[in-house]
Amino acid sequence: MSRSAYKCTDHRYKTRIISRTPLIIYIDKFLLDYEIQHLIELTETGHQTSSTVDLECQKTPVVKCIAQRFARFQATIRVEHIEPLRLVKYTSDQKYEPYVDWFLEADLEKYGSQRVATFFTYLYANCSQGETEFVNVRFNKFLHGKFCDILVCNENSRELGIRFRPIAGNTIFWYNVDEQGQGDVLTARAEQPPEKGGLKIGLNTWTHVEKFFVKKMRTLDDIHSTILCDF
Repeated sequence: MSRSAYKCTDHRYKTRIISRTPLIIYIDKFLLDYEIQHLIELTETGHQTSSTVDLECQKTPVVKCIAQRFARFQATIRVEHIEPLRLVKYTSDQKYEPYVDWFLEADLEKYGSQRVATFFTYLYANCSQGETEFVNVRFNKFLHGKFCDILVCNENSRELGIRFRPIAGNTIFWYNVDEQGQGDVLTARAEQPPEKGGLKIGLNTWTHVEKFFVKKMRTLDDIHSTILCDF
């Protein structure tokens, strides 16, 4: 499909509630094959060769359509509340230890507002490993055994958090805060590395409680620098 022929239309996808506390929803086929291909191509053009690529204010119809879909999924959220999409590449020597996406109270002014929700979408995976693990949400065979097509279910599962298999096109959505609006430690996740020679590409999408705008940051450890996007 050519870029000029692309139309931003709604399509059918399937949702499954994996956990209620915290709320974690799995979305089958949230992105279309052409959209995935387009995002991956954006990581391979120009100077964008690092393991993390921020799609800062990309004006392509595909990127804008994807951002709008993430907003619509949350019903009351406007697209202006969503950070520019961030792509992440994982190789066998890259692993993210458990971390949370929400901000501490002292950091809210610096980052604009709280990240209330996260989408993590698998764009590509040629590996049998590379799971996304919610380390504080224990695997329960009674609750999670019916999801073994998307979760890792083996003899070690009961000793670990729920682990999502990397399946291209599918998305995990969760709320980062509890009912009081406080950061929820149960949402801590770890991105496991793929097997040797493998590659996983994911898409992070973060929703803020307010219209997204932050001051320009100076270090890679800070939130990625951006300006308010005009969608």
